[in-house]
Amino acid sequence: MQCINLTDDELWRVIAENTNAMSRLVYQQLELKACMGPNDPYRGHLMRSYLERASKFQRQYQDCTAELRRRYP
Repeated sequence: MQCINLTDDELWRVIAENTNAMSRLVYQQLELKACMGPNDPYRGHLMRSYLERASKFQRQYQDCTAELRRRYP
């Protein structure tokens, strides 16, 4: 995503969507931990998947907030 090409409203929308997505992701991760045992063979794979998605959301959030800061120092 190229934040530089987005309007201010679009940037704020992406930031809000990423915040909501991160909240859902954390909630899902907590639910998953409650269901899975520590020795579950899929636990590591699922945790990596959650971390990858969380990193993507975090990068988008940082890019958009950095663009807003650049526009309005």
